[in-house]
Amino acid sequence: MQAIVRANAPPVRRATGNREVKRIEDLARVPLRAGLLALAALVLAGCASFYSGHGTRSGVSSSVVDYLYPPGTAFEPAQEGTPEVKLPARVGLMFVPSARTPAGLTAADRQALLEQVRDAFKAQPFIERIEIVPETYLRPRGGFENLEQVARLHGLDIVALVSYDQVANSGETAASFLYWTIIGAYTVPATRNQVSTFVETTVFDVKSRTLLLRAPGQDQRDAGSTAIRAGDVRDRLARDGFQAAVGQMVGNLDTAIADFGRRVREEGQVKLVDRRSGRNWSGRSGGGGSVQPWELGLLLAAAGLLLLRPRG
Repeated sequence: MQAIVRANAPPVRRATGNREVKRIEDLARVPLRAGLLALAALVLAGCASFYSGHGTRSGVSSSVVDYLYPPGTAFEPAQEGTPEVKLPARVGLMFVPSARTPAGLTAADRQALLEQVRDAFKAQPFIERIEIVPETYLRPRGGFENLEQVARLHGLDIVALVSYDQVANSGETAASFLYWTIIGAYTVPATRNQVSTFVETTVFDVKSRTLLLRAPGQDQRDAGSTAIRAGDVRDRLARDGFQAAVGQMVGNLDTAIADFGRRVREEGQVKLVDRRSGRNWSGRSGGGGSVQPWELGLLLAAAGLLLLRPRG
């Protein structure tokens, strides 16, 4: 019997030893599991912060004041007497230079927007010609000196400067907690995007540096998006907002021009002079392409002479 007990004793000790080893191995795995869980949490938090649009704000602007009066420039007093503006006018249309390009707007888009403004001016009787001046001719903060150089180069009397100010914001809604999963960042529209746009056309007589008129336009729009698409949606809102603001500005140009004519008649802020005769501008329709009565008489007389001329 004692021999049988001794034979069975070693397996009991081995079983006890195996349990001790397993317990030690389990204890050793605890820090490893905790580390893996912490690493997974960091990865998820990183993904959420990467895709999140929370607190995103960006803006782009071009200022007429900053361009015409850069730091260190003294404001000159208005010239004595009433400024004279020669009509029909030769007008240059251009964007005020900016360090950054508006989001979502290509060079072709900006050209198309200026063409809308040009078409609004072309319908006015006091315009002889109007041309779009490339942005490369204007220096940031170039001042009136730069503007006068451009006017001399292109033969301009009046310049219409288009400035803009656009701000884009993105924020998270209550459903943004789903961005903790990568699938949520791609599928859940929990980001709210908002874009505010302000544009303005400011018209100056170059020689006298006189502000003639201004016409503003503005737009504000918003749209939801997923986290991964927030940038694309902001660009689309910026582009559409810019076009809508310019459209409103073009509509306000007629009102601004009519108000300018009233101020000239009632307040005499500027004197409108016919560039050909030197007399007061009569406001006749047709702009630079109109025909004077004496010119029409000469044409009719010349036509009569041609008819009476012997043939053969």
